[in-house]
Amino acid sequence: MSKPSLDEMIEQLPKELSPQHDLWPAIARRLDTAPVHHRGHSSWKQFAVACSLLLLGGFGYRLWFSEPQAVSDPQMLAMMAQLRQQHEQQVNFIEKNSHFNQWQHASLTAPLSRGVDELRTASDQIYQALQKDPKDQQLWQLWIWAQQREIELLTQGQQLPEKMYAEKKGTRI
Repeated sequence: MSKPSLDEMIEQLPKELSPQHDLWPAIARRLDTAPVHHRGHSSWKQFAVACSLLLLGGFGYRLWFSEPQAVSDPQMLAMMAQLRQQHEQQVNFIEKNSHFNQWQHASLTAPLSRGVDELRTASDQIYQALQKDPKDQQLWQLWIWAQQREIELLTQGQQLPEKMYAEKKGTRI
């Protein structure tokens, strides 16, 4: 015994469906009886709804178009300045103890140099935004990410001159 196919099952369905009893008399009765409205009560409800919408619109406008208040938390600002100074010290250390001046002039490392410059610019802009709103977690994460990428690019740049120099001289033993 095989299962009937979908087409066979569709053919077995009735062509028309009708309700078990006539629904129109109940619908007509409801249409004939008009709902009773109390005019005195509906006007104050409309007024209350209009006032609440007006208040809601006013508060929404203030929240939407108001500029964020600058929260000047001296401890947060001091911590930001300290983190920025530590990052600059790390970058200076990498630049002093590397072949930064050598790899910066190589044509193969131009994208690396541009990337470092762009990250520095972005980091400065993010830092300025953080000074205005030091409690914004997303800005903090973005600033730390930009600093980490800058250090990663600088350390990658350290490895480039050795590889290029080795290719020019020959293989290392």
